[in-house]
Amino acid sequence: MIYILGQFASANRLETEYFLCTYRDCIVDQAEDDHLIEYSEKKQYKSSLFIPRKERFRSNDFYWLNKDLPVFSDTITTVDGNIECDLLYNAFVHLSRLEEWMSGQRGKSIRSYAIRHPRKNRRLWKIPLVNLLFNELEQKIRKSHPDVEFGKREKPVIEFSHDVDYLWKSKQLIFKQSVLNVLKIFKLLSGSHPEKTSQEFQKAIRFITQKSTYWCFDEWAALETPFALSVVYYIYAKVRQKRKQTLMQWLIDPQYNIKTHVRLQQQCAELISSGGGIGLHGSVLSATDEALFAQEKQLLENSLDRVITKTRQHWLCYCESKTPYIHDSSQIWEDSTLGFNDISGFRSGIASRYNPYDHLAQKPFSFTEIPFVIMDSHLYDSHTGSAGLNFEWFLQSMRNIKLFEISVGWHQRVIHPDYGWEASYVQLIRDYQNRLSHESL
Repeated sequence: MIYILGQFASANRLETEYFLCTYRDCIVDQAEDDHLIEYSEKKQYKSSLFIPRKERFRSNDFYWLNKDLPVFSDTITTVDGNIECDLLYNAFVHLSRLEEWMSGQRGKSIRSYAIRHPRKNRRLWKIPLVNLLFNELEQKIRKSHPDVEFGKREKPVIEFSHDVDYLWKSKQLIFKQSVLNVLKIFKLLSGSHPEKTSQEFQKAIRFITQKSTYWCFDEWAALETPFALSVVYYIYAKVRQKRKQTLMQWLIDPQYNIKTHVRLQQQCAELISSGGGIGLHGSVLSATDEALFAQEKQLLENSLDRVITKTRQHWLCYCESKTPYIHDSSQIWEDSTLGFNDISGFRSGIASRYNPYDHLAQKPFSFTEIPFVIMDSHLYDSHTGSAGLNFEWFLQSMRNIKLFEISVGWHQRVIHPDYGWEASYVQLIRDYQNRLSHESL
């Protein structure tokens, strides 16, 4: 709970020192202070803000405090005739991804897919639950202790980014994209969309039969420059290994080699000089292999003559019991892996930069996480109609969040005519900047 209070203080800009009393380590002279959250089964101190302690939950059993805020039913209690809930524990379950940790301990990894998550209500992923819980806590603090000071809300920040997976159309990409195209066509057939089905079928055939290169950096620059964006590119670093490449590595990992690709090295230098950022796009196996991750990071740093402090794992591969420990020990300052492959949304329930939780040491990791909320495949590979291009849920999530900071990503190749997915990217930029203009009024 000390972890949650620390993340709350950061996300909601708590500026007055505040104490937490759990009766396990409570110091009496602090407990008598006005600035106290009393977190236990019953209240003892008159001046405290009392949060009823109910540390238990069931993944799919929710009680809706209001139309936007579900809490675990087991955390609900009645205090003086009023319905109250354990705000701290609810926030902890989401932010620490406790469900994922517990699932992994039972041998079932989430592997970045919401469909594998114990929680089945997909609507919940579209709600920044932790931020809403933090706002509830702030309101209670303000009511209980009006002299406590909070900082002002800041303008929302989005990290626009591109993962550089393919610089040419390889046979691996043809296979993977063709599988997705076939699935999309079957969805359209089942939904009785003959014209759209025919278009997608012709597009799928062209993708297989036409050769393409995906050196699309100039196209992105031309698109982004009018919006004055500072964009992050995540670059893969291919490490030679003594062991034979696995089928998964061959199929999923990018094929280019930054060490020998002089043109790509020069392009990265240009991106940096123009104000952009470069991060490591860690391979599939590096998410669970500390030595491999360190080698990839070192290779990218040597190739670009630059210290790399940002990362996003390829395919969003993330193992709760290994990946954050690898990032923490590799001098990574920022990660933006924590999103879902199959749906857009807030995987950790938050729309603010935060420190992930170390379940073994029971403390925050030193690096920060920028939630990865939307990527191109969510809109095009996972949807068959225009409904997937609706960003209203996302724009609404910006409201009333003190420090909104998330990441979105369109792959570097998708501006090519083979895909033509850039229109939604422009729409998101415009919607975001329009919201910023509105916020400034």
